[in-house]
Amino acid sequence: MSEKTFKTPKNRAFGASKEQKMTPGDIVEWKSWEISLENEVFEVKKGLLTAILEEKRGINDVLIAQIMPFGGEKQVKIPLISVKKSQK
Repeated sequence: MSEKTFKTPKNRAFGASKEQKMTPGDIVEWKSWEISLENEVFEVKKGLLTAILEEKRGINDVLIAQIMPFGGEKQVKIPLISVKKSQK
């Protein structure tokens, strides 16, 4: 038996529930592993949301946040579901 899924604005892509809460220009944060010679640290990173992109990952559409990290030199792409607006 085949299962049908219907695309709606709410579930058109993985991360769509967060898309309505963010716009390019927002300051956002996400958690990431930082590995140094001494230890491994799970830290919060912050940056400026520059775009929300839709990419095909396997058979699914996924929303991706394109972010310019503060103190960074190049933009990073992170699944939008892993990002939240910064409160500070």
